[in-house]
Amino acid sequence: MKLSGVIKCLSLTGSIMFCSGSLLASDQWAMHQANSAHTGYIPATINVSDITFRWKKKLSSAPLSPLTAANGLIFVADPGYFGIQHLYALRKNGTLAWGKAYANIFSVNPPSYADGIVYVQTGNSSPGTFLRAFSAVNGNVVFQSPHAAQWEHYLSPTIYNGTVYINGGSYGGMYSFAGITGHQNWFYSGLPQVDGWTPAVDDKWAYSSIEGILYVVDRLTGKPVFKIDSGNGANPVPMLGGANDVFVLDGGMITKFNTITRKIAWQKIYNFGEDFTGQPALANGVIYAGTNLGRLVAISQTTGNILWSWKNVANDSVQNNIVITKSHAFLGTANKVFCIDLKTHQSVWSYAASGYLALAESGLYVGSQDGTLTAFKLGVADLFAPSHSNFGPIVALTTKSIAVGIKNVGDKSLSVNDIVSDSSIFSVETAPTSFILAPGEAKLINVSFTPSATGVFKGNLKIHSDDQNEPELIVKLQGRGI
Repeated sequence: MKLSGVIKCLSLTGSIMFCSGSLLASDQWAMHQANSAHTGYIPATINVSDITFRWKKKLSSAPLSPLTAANGLIFVADPGYFGIQHLYALRKNGTLAWGKAYANIFSVNPPSYADGIVYVQTGNSSPGTFLRAFSAVNGNVVFQSPHAAQWEHYLSPTIYNGTVYINGGSYGGMYSFAGITGHQNWFYSGLPQVDGWTPAVDDKWAYSSIEGILYVVDRLTGKPVFKIDSGNGANPVPMLGGANDVFVLDGGMITKFNTITRKIAWQKIYNFGEDFTGQPALANGVIYAGTNLGRLVAISQTTGNILWSWKNVANDSVQNNIVITKSHAFLGTANKVFCIDLKTHQSVWSYAASGYLALAESGLYVGSQDGTLTAFKLGVADLFAPSHSNFGPIVALTTKSIAVGIKNVGDKSLSVNDIVSDSSIFSVETAPTSFILAPGEAKLINVSFTPSATGVFKGNLKIHSDDQNEPELIVKLQGRGI
């Protein structure tokens, strides 16, 4: 597995750490489909022989929410309908670290995680609906921010660059809140009132797909930018492709929106009588989507052409979400969880469980409709580091330093042998560059950028270790001299 993170940390209260910049938390399943783009991608290489059953725990008689896994903990809710509902924080061994119980409210919704804080919306009309924030370590309250609502269920909040974006409003809309203080930044009221969505967010915009229309608003101001009608009518969660493209699975069809032309680029159905289902994933130019007849389909991000497919012989529908790694796909059907090799296109592992999937913290977690949480151990030494680090613009011939976080999130010790830059523009400041990371241990590496002139500069930070899956880990570096 590979972790990422460009982090500058400020200790606030107790165990809460706020880290500015971008924490591309590849060792975390931090929100809906892992990240603010909702791609479902964890840049890890899986050794299938290491996947072993860890534990199974009955948490509730109600279905479990989508999962969040980060900071050595697994976070999950058991949404209900009034009655007593819970937010749980469990350790990797399955024991309860802390929990919250709410009685006589309409909904407790799926959690998200960022910078040591767990975020969850609890719904009970207006007044009585809140965006709540807790310390991930001990459950202490960070803030409780009220917002307008009716009787609604939500998906997990989306966090981007220290800001929380949520579905809300008495008659529909989207909110932006400060992630540390809970201060409301803005509210956009121009969305229909529907349940069960969360926005996708990038450095410019926040996206929602409601009743067949893709809505795009400025993430800093909440002002509408544009909207595109897909001709469908459900309320799926958008997935961002990172190439001026947005993907939506709606009504059995996948639609690609081009955010430059602000038009539909292509729409794809699989086959007559076999619809795309669930929440797709995206990695390395390929979209992965399930079907109602138990098929995993790989689709070109650019053209929409089908590249290959795998078929579950039981024909039971692919449900909920798909998880993609560098080497394998994980998906759940009505009866089993499967692991599909991306090279051979064959199933190489399965287990009789069903539900929402999360892959993080050296484990695979399944939250089921019967209230059971099942954990599997991946059991390898896993070094995580950022896939890229961007220094941004600085004045030529001056120097800017950032900290690149690397972490061993596996269950075996790792030896980092050397860390070097292949460009004189970027320098490794931290010494020594050889050390041992125990399981769970992290280290910050300071890297400096000194542009010799104006223009864009690129380089690679090469981290050499005894990680059997990836002995040379490359972090792409980029900065601009002005």
